[in-house]
Amino acid sequence: MPFDRMLDKEPRQFEVFHRLMGYMMLALLVMVYYFTSPIADYQIYFPLFLLVIVLISPRLFRWVQYKYDKKIRENVCFIIDVVVVASAMAAVHLSLIITFVLLFALIYIAINNKISFIVGSLACLVAIFIFYLNIIFIFGFDKYFQQTSPELSVLSFVGIIIFINTGNYYQHRRMQRVEQQKQNYFHEMNRYIELSNQLSRYAPLQLWQSIMRGETEAKLEYKRKKITVFFSDIQGFTELSEILIPDDLAFLLNDYLSHMTEIAKQYGATIDKFMGDAILIFFGDPDSQGVEQDAKNCIDMALAMRQQMTFLRERWVKMGYAALHIRMGVSTGYCHVGNYGAVHRMAYTIVGRDANLAARLQNAAEIDEILISDETYKVVKNFYLCAPKSPVELKGIQGQVKSWQVMERYDQSRNENQQWFDFEYKGFHLVLNLEEVQNFEYPELIDILEKMVERMQVQQQLTNEQGIARLNPEDEVRPPNSL
Repeated sequence: MPFDRMLDKEPRQFEVFHRLMGYMMLALLVMVYYFTSPIADYQIYFPLFLLVIVLISPRLFRWVQYKYDKKIRENVCFIIDVVVVASAMAAVHLSLIITFVLLFALIYIAINNKISFIVGSLACLVAIFIFYLNIIFIFGFDKYFQQTSPELSVLSFVGIIIFINTGNYYQHRRMQRVEQQKQNYFHEMNRYIELSNQLSRYAPLQLWQSIMRGETEAKLEYKRKKITVFFSDIQGFTELSEILIPDDLAFLLNDYLSHMTEIAKQYGATIDKFMGDAILIFFGDPDSQGVEQDAKNCIDMALAMRQQMTFLRERWVKMGYAALHIRMGVSTGYCHVGNYGAVHRMAYTIVGRDANLAARLQNAAEIDEILISDETYKVVKNFYLCAPKSPVELKGIQGQVKSWQVMERYDQSRNENQQWFDFEYKGFHLVLNLEEVQNFEYPELIDILEKMVERMQVQQQLTNEQGIARLNPEDEVRPPNSL
């Protein structure tokens, strides 16, 4: 509808429309008063005065808005409205109904535009001044405060109702549009967050967070930093992939990668990429806790992964799969880290000798072994028990490379609050992860362990030191001369 389209305009455009509508109603009231009142004189010129106000006000408002802010423009508009209303009140000789209606309209405008008390007081002085100027020079000192005719009363009330309801209707529609825009904004924001979370799974978490915070830009650049690189893969996974069906292979791979990724996340690692069953991880960019702490976090992560692999292996064996083991390599040194590729397609990764060295150490490691470079050993040697390995020649690395095998943390055996237990000895294998055991399951586990202890005690009584079953006294065969 044309009226709805008019009401859907921006606030400034509606303000012009609303003011113009009020001036037209005011001119109509004055014209009716001119033709129905016996004391009317010169009121015919009031509509011309309003026409002049309407013509000059847009330029005046633009000039005020250019020089000053929105609040000044609203105050100037209110002063103009006061001048017009004061002139109209003088033209109708303060006819009671019309006067009350015009005062009510001014109060409505003042409340809507949030006119301050100071501006309102100034407007009252201006209104008195304009009123007496009109009385003295134009409309004269005739009878004032006369009863308003029925026609003018009805017209006044209809006019004020239309004027106020139009403003209220616009405010209501405006609030509805703002609320709809707000809902659309939240919908788009939630959709944006959902898409961002989905896209973040294809990039390192730290990099995605850095980009979202505005700290990093997606452009081709790199920097040289000292970082710790971790490389691992599953021993024999390639051979296993040839005998397993794709569904089983996908299950094993996703199960393995999901657990390893969760561990890497707990230690603040930057996951570079997955290459089949191989994982490339590094510490030191975009977030770093220092070279030493980065290296310690990497070793702790590797130990946790090896421990987790024990649980996965036990579960996979029970499901009928082969016993799988992992190999890990760690190296510390300077690498170039950043975005590589093309402008429309890039990858955040590392390039350098130590990245290749970590991959080569992993390839040279035995099953369930963590091999670290000599540089990494120098950084973490005071915190971990490491065994030296014979220098070896690695593909792509010049000269023989000295490496170390990480055994455990120095304080691991003294940790009374440890959550992992993995003990294996001649027919006995205990694997316990307290992080995955609920509190209500402790009594059942304790009962099982107590039964195991009782069974071992009974077995100890039934066998001798050589592990041979003891005989009862009456079952023993004694030599004849022993009688």
